[in-house]
Amino acid sequence: MVQTTWGWLIVIYLFLGGLGAGAFLCSALAYKGFLGLLNERFYKFGFLLAPVAVIIGTALLLLDLAPSAAINPLKILQLYTRPVSMMSIGTYLLTFFIVVSVLVLLQIKKSGKICDMMLTLGAILALGVMGYTGLLLYVVKAIPLWASVWLPILFTISAISTGLSANAAATLNAGHGLSHCAHKFHVALVVLEIVAVLALFASVKSEAAGMASVTKIVSGSLAPMFWIGFVVFGLALPLLGGSKFMLRGCSVNADGSVCVHGGEEIKSCVYNEYGVLVGGFCLRAFIVLGAVYIF
Repeated sequence: MVQTTWGWLIVIYLFLGGLGAGAFLCSALAYKGFLGLLNERFYKFGFLLAPVAVIIGTALLLLDLAPSAAINPLKILQLYTRPVSMMSIGTYLLTFFIVVSVLVLLQIKKSGKICDMMLTLGAILALGVMGYTGLLLYVVKAIPLWASVWLPILFTISAISTGLSANAAATLNAGHGLSHCAHKFHVALVVLEIVAVLALFASVKSEAAGMASVTKIVSGSLAPMFWIGFVVFGLALPLLGGSKFMLRGCSVNADGSVCVHGGEEIKSCVYNEYGVLVGGFCLRAFIVLGAVYIF
């Protein structure tokens, strides 16, 4: 039986939560220089996107899981009262991440500098939020597709990839290039995402319900979303495009490793980054909508 409890609101939350946390982590890496020489637009956009995306995503999650909270705010407070439950753990993670990401944004806007301790704490919480988007589904053991340990791993990799793409798209649209290191990092993420999705499907195929989910996704009603949205736009285009700029289409300045692109190259890169965002959304959609309960 296909699950019908969770639908598009959860899909959007999973995407926005991962996107915001991934954008923060990539901004933190760029701010500390781990992604090569990048224009400040890259990390400033990510620090802005992080709290906005996660706040909107969290609101949608609450709307789906506790719709009466809008009438009775005490329903929200009850989410903090069971610290050992997955919902309460997620509530604490999301709350602390939103607070820290807002503080980081205020710091960067006020002085252009961020306290190292605050940045480190935000990065740790970002990893927690990314993992939680997968763990929220992972605890539902009656659905093999969700109960695989590969699901939170896949969602975490995808979150970092979509966050990197969002920051990169904003940077490219402003007329700035990406670093050679950023291209390499993104290609590595796409490769890891391919490995993770194959491992997820392989790990659930032994269960009849898991096989039913994989069949629905790969050759059933969700196949267009999987093959076009995820495989083509989310994996193939960024992998081929990133490899091109990483291996031969990337010129590096003498003072570092900043890629200088022409107008057509920048346009091509932007399309690749948008493709990753489309693929990240499609991934969460077919994982949620393709879930089948154990027979």
